[in-house]
Amino acid sequence: MPVRWNRKSTRTGKTVNYAGLKRTFTARFGKLPGLLARAPGRVNLIGEHIDYSNCPVLPAAIDREIAAWAVPREDRTIRMLSDMPGFPAREFDIAPDIPPFETGDWGNYVKAGVQEMVRYAAGRPGRGRAFQGMDVIYTGSIPSAAGLSSSSALVVLSAMLFCEINDVKTDLLTFAGLMAEAERYVGTRGGGMDQAAILFGKEGHALKIDFAPLTFDPVPVPEGYRIIVADSLVKAPKTRDFLDQYNRRTIECRLAAAMLKKGLETAYNRDFPVAVLGDLKGEKLGLTDGELKDFYELFFHDNPYTSGEIAAYIGRTQREMEEKFYRRRDGTYFPEPEDGFRLKERFLHVMGEWERVLFSVEALTRGNMDRFGVYMNASHRSLKELYQVSCAELDELVDCLCNAGALGARLTGAGFGGCAVALVRAEDEDTVMNRVRELYYGGRDAPDVLFSCVVSRGAGFLQKRKD
Repeated sequence: MPVRWNRKSTRTGKTVNYAGLKRTFTARFGKLPGLLARAPGRVNLIGEHIDYSNCPVLPAAIDREIAAWAVPREDRTIRMLSDMPGFPAREFDIAPDIPPFETGDWGNYVKAGVQEMVRYAAGRPGRGRAFQGMDVIYTGSIPSAAGLSSSSALVVLSAMLFCEINDVKTDLLTFAGLMAEAERYVGTRGGGMDQAAILFGKEGHALKIDFAPLTFDPVPVPEGYRIIVADSLVKAPKTRDFLDQYNRRTIECRLAAAMLKKGLETAYNRDFPVAVLGDLKGEKLGLTDGELKDFYELFFHDNPYTSGEIAAYIGRTQREMEEKFYRRRDGTYFPEPEDGFRLKERFLHVMGEWERVLFSVEALTRGNMDRFGVYMNASHRSLKELYQVSCAELDELVDCLCNAGALGARLTGAGFGGCAVALVRAEDEDTVMNRVRELYYGGRDAPDVLFSCVVSRGAGFLQKRKD
């Protein structure tokens, strides 16, 4: 069946000029585009760094977006432009295996979406004709490297355009899963939160997203409150070092799950289906939640683990460890951190954040926004102390937001810079924002780094005429 893109979109993102972008397209390519699509950014209200452990999360699509005009080509070349500074023109050919640009190049996110759908479509029955390329121009109102999923929006949007031009058909849930897998192309081992929020977003609602299988439940955001996003002005570059910092945490979570699986099997003398930390559910494992909690509460020792120590415990050779846990996309292996693998801290964050998501859904449903703010603050402390993905500037910004009157605040996104998200009462919005401008931004006007979000709908087409 064809992909149904959440309904035809009618909301536009802040500062996006579709008509002006169309004129630029025509001037640069010498022809009129027929396809116009958008993919929103997302803000994660709570549930950070746990989607890749298949634990539930609570994001919302926002009214900031990546948008693009496109037109099919007769050959298999994709030519792409952007009207945003720092995004130079790029070009590549569609192939079964598309080689990446240099690490960190924006074009790799376009390639990621296209590559995944090429591989998917090539294996479908009846696919006999060659793929068509496209000319495409992008624009956006999502601050880059800010933790609002501008890169995931670009991957999703590019894949949407490719599918529309080439009549690649799938259902939306399958497409969301493919887009989560697509980001492996750029070297990140994330979960599926960003892509699901971008695709399934609903106006006025956050989304409780569960994984394995992927499901989502809209959770109303009560009226009378605002979501404020504030940029720390620290940009997390898409470099090899940044990717390693991110992927280290995913590896540590997988190692923690492998050790717990072995521990449970030793204690109970039977097999346990544990691949990720999200599998630690009493009903799935045939244990009570109390039994499970008693087991893992004292399981990890306080000191960092060596790879050899983990390998010996789970019964694997170092070579097997490299292939199963440490292999990068380019075939190299993630090195053992000098300070060791911090399994206990990562485990405690994931399990605590999982619980906070469930409590937050209950608080939102009941309209208890003060309680929700408490959970946001606790989430930031955990990300700072246990997951160690905050930075001094983010900590300062979160403190400023809370001191200015926010009910709660926390970093959002991968961390190491980027944005904080805060919850405020509607009547306090101007006061909080003015105070943060004074406290953090030195009194400067900050329209693109401090803003209030409208919870928006997901990705969609605004025009679907191909020629």
